[in-house]
Amino acid sequence: MKKTTPILMVLSLTCMGLFTACASSADTMMPSPSPSAGMATTSPAATTSPAAATTESSSPMPTISVEPATVGAANTVSDSRRISDMVEEEVEKLSEVDEADAIVVGNIALIGISYDDQYQGGKTDRIVEMVTQRAEMADKAITAVHVTDNETVREQISNLNDMLDDAGTSFEQLQAQVLEIAGTLSGGDASQPVTDNGATQGRSGT
Repeated sequence: MKKTTPILMVLSLTCMGLFTACASSADTMMPSPSPSAGMATTSPAATTSPAAATTESSSPMPTISVEPATVGAANTVSDSRRISDMVEEEVEKLSEVDEADAIVVGNIALIGISYDDQYQGGKTDRIVEMVTQRAEMADKAITAVHVTDNETVREQISNLNDMLDDAGTSFEQLQAQVLEIAGTLSGGDASQPVTDNGATQGRSGT
């Protein structure tokens, strides 16, 4: 019995050594975690395809159109009506003018005026200049302006303006009468002398 005890102890120690070795080997064989397993991956930044970039860059830029300073000469009855009304509105903005009657045909404007009660100066060069400037503001294509404060001629201009609302009025008929009155106001010649700025201006009248 005494010899058996040491042998058992040796066997026990041997078994323990083998068990420890196996456990150590098992720990060694366990797969180690991948270095990238715990790391967050970042997806590549989105890029615009060349085709999309080309499409965007080749798109035409919007253009801003600017209205011309002049609306053009009155070469039709409807144009004459529109521009004549604009001229009347502009001239009547003058404090010296009470009412204005205008007819515009081609580049010729006939303007009849009556004065405000507070104004006693009559038709002076200054009045003619201001009325002419107002007409040109309405349409810069106007190059001959005839201004009158004569009641008879002003009534003729008003009648011509009323003809613009008549569907049977032809532009040629309107033009002939405008040229006749313009010739009367300019001393028998509807054509006007050239001023310093190169524009033809008619500023005479009765």
